[in-house]
Amino acid sequence: MSEFNALFKLNMKKRIKDSFLIGYGVTFPIMLILILGYMATKYYSGENGITSYYYYSMVTIPFCTFLSSITLIYVAREESLHKCGERFIIAPIRKSYIVLAKIIPATISMAVYNLILLLICRIILKINFNGRFLEVYILIISLGFMASALGTCIGLCTKDFMAVKNIVSTPILIMAVLGGSFFPTGSLGILFEKFSYISPLTWVNRGLFMMINDDIINIYITSLIMALVLGVIFTFASIKAFKKEAFL
Repeated sequence: MSEFNALFKLNMKKRIKDSFLIGYGVTFPIMLILILGYMATKYYSGENGITSYYYYSMVTIPFCTFLSSITLIYVAREESLHKCGERFIIAPIRKSYIVLAKIIPATISMAVYNLILLLICRIILKINFNGRFLEVYILIISLGFMASALGTCIGLCTKDFMAVKNIVSTPILIMAVLGGSFFPTGSLGILFEKFSYISPLTWVNRGLFMMINDDIINIYITSLIMALVLGVIFTFASIKAFKKEAFL
């Protein structure tokens, strides 16, 4: 267990000051919320606290959290890029420790950044969470865990991970469009609505809106369980498929 503790502390120090994770966790979403919220100001009445900034806060934060999985693809194999993979091959460290020491610090770091972002939305942008701040934060943490596990899985299980990293953003952007991260999709018809169900962000965004606005939590619980289950699946897949030789 001492090996895991050493790896955890090392990776925690790296992730908590990772500029890319800070960008996905705070800087980029704030910019999107301000820009899109300002552009859509006239389309929201502001009744019951439903403003354009409220809408884009609820859909942008999950999107950017999911998008951070791209950074974790790189993080998964940073040892090979820094030419120190030989140490992991000869060291008597379980591969499960190596994988978990990547996923857990990333999840914790993203949770810290997301908390800062949510507090900015609450205090500065005056976003009304209707007493559901903690529930929103818990769902975002679970989504961050899923994103960390997904990025780590892709990074460890693919040979040309740098090439894969460059194309992963495309399906995530498609999922974001289907989930309403850029504009409300409810008026695009029943066919589009049914097609949007394939996107995890659809379930997350609807779960948040229905919980906050209508006090209905069934979709919220579904999306929370889905994110946790997928995170666990990707974690076990990473451990199963990972070989230390991948760091060479």
